[in-house]
Amino acid sequence: MHYFTNGADMWIKSRLLPLLALISLSTAQATEPTLCLSCHGESSRIALGAPVLDAQHKPYLQKQLQQFKAGERGAEAADAAGQQMAAVAKNLSDAEIEQLAGYFAALPKAVAATEPAAASMLDKGRRIYIGNCGTCHGTQAEGNAALHAPALSSLNTAYLQLQLQHFRTGQRGQHKTDKPGRQMAMMARTLTEADVQAVVAYIGAGLP
Repeated sequence: MHYFTNGADMWIKSRLLPLLALISLSTAQATEPTLCLSCHGESSRIALGAPVLDAQHKPYLQKQLQQFKAGERGAEAADAAGQQMAAVAKNLSDAEIEQLAGYFAALPKAVAATEPAAASMLDKGRRIYIGNCGTCHGTQAEGNAALHAPALSSLNTAYLQLQLQHFRTGQRGQHKTDKPGRQMAMMARTLTEADVQAVVAYIGAGLP
């Protein structure tokens, strides 16, 4: 997810790209989701702040797309990137959602670049992760498909921090049908800003 610094960029992302998304999804082959890759592909996701989807659990990807489609995620005015995703997902059929989720789940796992952090920060982050995150997301942040807990190990720190902020502030994890999201929101609200920075730094450093 990302924010833009001028009106032209914001207009392009909030108006033009969702329109291009609908056109691309209606014409592209299911095995070549060119629209999705324009943001989530290796060559663009860092610059655009889009999360890595490669090798993510299929049930989790399906659930998130269904939530975007149903307006259960991406409905908050402050979540510009979520609104863009919702605009795309609402026009997808259930079959298309399953195909897209399957495509990304089958890709090789992306190797995330580790980000160095101070030893004291990593120690604090490790303790927070073990106590709050590892049970669902796994000891190596590999995720748990049965719990709809995504793998975190390939996600960049900016995206992780933003999502934790969304859970803390109620922009995500509030809908009554989103049990995993509500659990995440409850956990995130127990964290201070310093806690968030520490646990994100620990994950970003490769869980040393």
